[in-house]
Amino acid sequence: MPSNVGEGGDLNRPRRRNPLVLWVSGAWVLPLFGIMYWIHPSAFAKTLCSTLAVLIAPIPALLYMRRQRSRLLAYATNSEEEAAKLKLQLETVRYRTSRLREELQAADRQARLSHQLTLLGQFTAGFMHEFNNPLAIVAGRIEVLLDERKGDAALCADLEQMLKESRYMGNIASTLLQALRRERGGEIFDTSIPQKALEEALQAFRPSAESQGARLVEEIAEAPRVDVPEHVVGEVVRGLLSNALEALKGQDEAVIWVRLEPYRTAGAKVVIKIEDNGPGVPESIRGHLFEPFISQSTGRERLGLGLFLAASLLDMYDGRIRYEPRNGGGASFVIELPPARFTRGQPYHWFAGGTTE
Repeated sequence: MPSNVGEGGDLNRPRRRNPLVLWVSGAWVLPLFGIMYWIHPSAFAKTLCSTLAVLIAPIPALLYMRRQRSRLLAYATNSEEEAAKLKLQLETVRYRTSRLREELQAADRQARLSHQLTLLGQFTAGFMHEFNNPLAIVAGRIEVLLDERKGDAALCADLEQMLKESRYMGNIASTLLQALRRERGGEIFDTSIPQKALEEALQAFRPSAESQGARLVEEIAEAPRVDVPEHVVGEVVRGLLSNALEALKGQDEAVIWVRLEPYRTAGAKVVIKIEDNGPGVPESIRGHLFEPFISQSTGRERLGLGLFLAASLLDMYDGRIRYEPRNGGGASFVIELPPARFTRGQPYHWFAGGTTE
């Protein structure tokens, strides 16, 4: 079917003829009628010729109308196609505009976030400098007290715990600065025992859990050392335990499970799970759990820097953290840690599946 689209994109509408022309077009039968009348002048011939003239006179007009109808149908079809194309183009423009708006908003949010993190990094660097000096003094004084009060066993036990926490705070302070700067640097550290980090974190939070009426359930299996500093593992676990206790406030029969999965596959990640039977994380923010500064309300939606820093710390050492809904309701945070390979304390048998003699 020929297209009715002319040059320049204009539609060629079917041309309308004067109705008088259509009426005059029927006069083509008059010469034939005269000839027949002249050849057969009888009354029968006149009647027959008149009847034929009336029947065949509209033929040109009918042919023209049929052609005009075909043109109108083609024009209507072409108009519908053009309307569909314009509608599709409009939808495409709307979609692209929406995408551009979203990208601009995302870029604006990212720029604000980068600015906030830059300011936070600058503030933290200055804060850590001021923080470490008195912390070092406190730790040094505790060491002196330990030496002076050797005879008091109970006091020495408390002082040793305070010294341990002070050193832990110093380690976290230095590592936190690296996490905010997203750099590992030339840090040298010993591989850590995940069971020990879990037990120390549980020991630190057990009094708070008991006062809140929450039950801590330990399911700690055997696993190899991990290529992550012990204080980093402890800080991530402590942060998750703190979040779980916050989410379980006011809930009856509150339970937190701390699991170290059995290690079965050579070279696989060491898996730690912190689970609770609380309200869980709203689906609307699950995709942004490990981004900073997204908190808008209380409860599980109260998210600031905690999970972001946990993810940043683990990322420095090739570790990962993710969220998944817990079967039966609640939240489950999965920590994946790289195993340490062929260390003096845990040599080849962890990766060959055998045992040492």
